[in-house]
Amino acid sequence: MNKRILLAILLVGFSLALIGLIVYKALNPKASANFPKELPAFELITIGGTPFTIESLSKSTVTVVFYTPGCLFCEHEGKELVRHATDFTGCQLLFITSAPVDSAIAYTQRTGIGAVPHYCSLVDTAFKTPLLFSLHTIPTTLIYDENRKLIKAFEGEVNAVKLLKTLREYEAAKE
Repeated sequence: MNKRILLAILLVGFSLALIGLIVYKALNPKASANFPKELPAFELITIGGTPFTIESLSKSTVTVVFYTPGCLFCEHEGKELVRHATDFTGCQLLFITSAPVDSAIAYTQRTGIGAVPHYCSLVDTAFKTPLLFSLHTIPTTLIYDENRKLIKAFEGEVNAVKLLKTLREYEAAKE
């Protein structure tokens, strides 16, 4: 088969798939918005090998960031959250991946997450969290209040300023 014909077929196929995805998202805007309204019980391990469960959490708001170590968006989001770490005091951040532990360690070192006391890097070696949290996109960030109720969910990359704005609006609404 001619290279031009093959290239044209691939281009048309890619275009149709992209159009199909756009139409699907337009027709089903809430299709992926089925995140748990309450933080579900989980059993994960830290990158150091220590077990970590919902009981390990402090009594504060919890931001859960699902990431993949090789994802450029995840890398950018992690570094930005580290740059704003002092703004997130009073909020515990959990970075969860289903990647191998050595990849999670490398991500933690590249982004600086390991240097922030209230940031915790966790590994899901059993691949349970994508189903448990109804994940459709990586990265996904979920914010839960101190009572473990969902405040807001973000699919795709989200910047630290938007997360902080959400947390401040939540705190202001409580008063």
